[in-house]
Amino acid sequence: MSMEQQYLNNQQLKDLVAISDFQGFQPVSTDSYSDGEILKTITAKSGMKILLFCAIQTAVVGSGNKVFGGFVMNGEKINVKEIYKEFDVRDDLSLQSKIDPGELTPRRLQRFYRVQINEYLLQNPDIAPYLWKKYSTLKEEFRAVTFPGAESLVTTREEGLYLLETYKTLDDRLSLNIAERIRRVLLARGIITIQDIVE
Repeated sequence: MSMEQQYLNNQQLKDLVAISDFQGFQPVSTDSYSDGEILKTITAKSGMKILLFCAIQTAVVGSGNKVFGGFVMNGEKINVKEIYKEFDVRDDLSLQSKIDPGELTPRRLQRFYRVQINEYLLQNPDIAPYLWKKYSTLKEEFRAVTFPGAESLVTTREEGLYLLETYKTLDDRLSLNIAERIRRVLLARGIITIQDIVE
């Protein structure tokens, strides 16, 4: 084979490394999130319900500049930031931070409790999550699946595309790049295809 050859054919490329050399090789996912590990952490800390309420609060109302607000439970005002501190929820991370699969963050809690957040929104039609209210085209049929973490919940192409368009609007308005991560999740889950993106 000539080193000057511009393109190698398939057989020439295949001959470069034997299939047998693949033994022992295993790709490792770069996604450090694990529902199972998050569940272990939450269970160990006995925080299942209170952390769910925090996740609903932030998914519905949002958070900015590490201000998470609060909610009322049985007449008592609960401060989300204090709960995060009590349960070691990491709210001080940058987008590029590396964290362990079982570590808790506000975003991970929204993803973990995605089914319950969706149920809460379905049962409360007068509640509008901030993502839907501020950045979407306000189609009611997508209200209950337009919140942070819903990229791991949506089941239809239409839901996925609506969520993606909503994040694109958010990115445009706030000069962010969240839609790219949402797109990767939806592609990996098979909710949308490359064809959907290039159309």
